[in-house]
Amino acid sequence: MVFQDFDLLSERRRLERRQKLRKKIAIAAVSGIAFFVIVGAGVFALVSNHKSSPGNNGGSAVPLPVESVKPISRVSRVIKTVCNATTYQETCQKTLEKEVEKDPSLAQPKNLLKIAIKAADEEMKKVLKKASSFKFDDPREKAAFEDCLELVENAKEELKDSVAHVGDDLGKLAKNAPDLNNWLSAVMSYQQTCIDGFPEGKLKSDMEKTFKASKELTSNSLAMVSSLTSFMKSFPFPAALNRRLLAKEDNSPALNKDDLPGWMSNEDRRILKGASKDKPKPNVTVAKDGSGDFKTISEALAAMPAKYEGRYVIFVKQGIYDETVTVTKKMANITIYGDGSQKTIVTGNKNFADGVQTFRTATFGILIALTL
Repeated sequence: MVFQDFDLLSERRRLERRQKLRKKIAIAAVSGIAFFVIVGAGVFALVSNHKSSPGNNGGSAVPLPVESVKPISRVSRVIKTVCNATTYQETCQKTLEKEVEKDPSLAQPKNLLKIAIKAADEEMKKVLKKASSFKFDDPREKAAFEDCLELVENAKEELKDSVAHVGDDLGKLAKNAPDLNNWLSAVMSYQQTCIDGFPEGKLKSDMEKTFKASKELTSNSLAMVSSLTSFMKSFPFPAALNRRLLAKEDNSPALNKDDLPGWMSNEDRRILKGASKDKPKPNVTVAKDGSGDFKTISEALAAMPAKYEGRYVIFVKQGIYDETVTVTKKMANITIYGDGSQKTIVTGNKNFADGVQTFRTATFGILIALTL
C-alpha cells in the first residue's frame, strides 16, 4: 500500500514536471516568434527607409515614424543639456531648435554655440532697424542714439569675431575661450551702455524692450562658452585654458619666460620691460607750441594711416593738452608716450552736467580690439 502511494506520488510529480516543461516550451516559442517579428519589422523599416531616401528609385518619399523618433529625441536632449547652463533657457531652446530643425547635423556643441552667437548678431540688426524708427525730440536723446549706433556697430564686430573664433573643433574653442568671454562680455556692456545713455522716461523703457532679445541671446552665448570650457577642462587639449594676456600662468603657451605674450615683437618686449634706454622713434610728434607735426593728440590720431604695417608711434612733447582723446578699435598697434607724467599732461573738461553723454566724458578713451 505504501509503495502504491509512492508510485502515485511519483507519477503525479512526473506529470507536473512535464506540464511545466510544456509551459516553458510554449513561452520560449512565443518569445522566439516575437523576437523574429521585431527583427523582421526592423529590417523592413530599414529597407523601406533606404528605398524611400533621395537618390533611390521607387518607394515612398515619406520616412517611417520609427526612423524619425530617435534622432529627434537625441537632438532634443543635446539642446536641453546645452541650454541648461543658460539664464534664459526658453529663448535658448527656441533659437537652437529653429536652426537644428533645418539641419540636424548642427546638433553639436560648437555648432550650437555658433547658432546662438549668430542669432545675437541677427537680433542686433533688428535693434538698429527698430531704434531708427523712434522719434528723438530731446537733444540728449539724439546724442544717446548716436552713441548707440556706434556701440551697436562695435557689438556686431565683436560678435562676428566670436563666430570666427569658435572654430571647427573643440581644441580651437578651448584655445579661444578667454577671447570669446572678453568679446561677448563687451557686447553685453555695449548694449547696457546704450540703454543707460538715455534719460529716464518712455524712450528709455522702449530701448530696454528693444534690446531685451539681443541681451538674452548674448547672455546665453556667454553662458554656453563658460559651460563648454568647464566641460573641456577635463580633457588634455594642447591649448591652455584661462589664459590672460599679461598675467602669469603656469604651463601657459601664451606667455614666454619673461611673462610677456609670445606674439609680441622683440622691440615691444624691450620697451615694456624697460630694457631699452632709447625711446621708440616716433612717426609723428605733437607739440602744443607748434614745433611738432600736430598741436593736438586728436589731430595726430586722425592723420594716422588707415592701414599701417608695424607699430605707429606718437610722441607728445611737454605741455598741458586740454582735450579728450579717443583711440578707436581701428587704430591698431599704436604707442603714445610723452616727456613724463609731470610734464606731458592730458586733461579734459567734459561732463554729463554740460549735456555730454557719459560715454563721451572720458579724458582718454580707448576701445580695444584683441585679435590674436
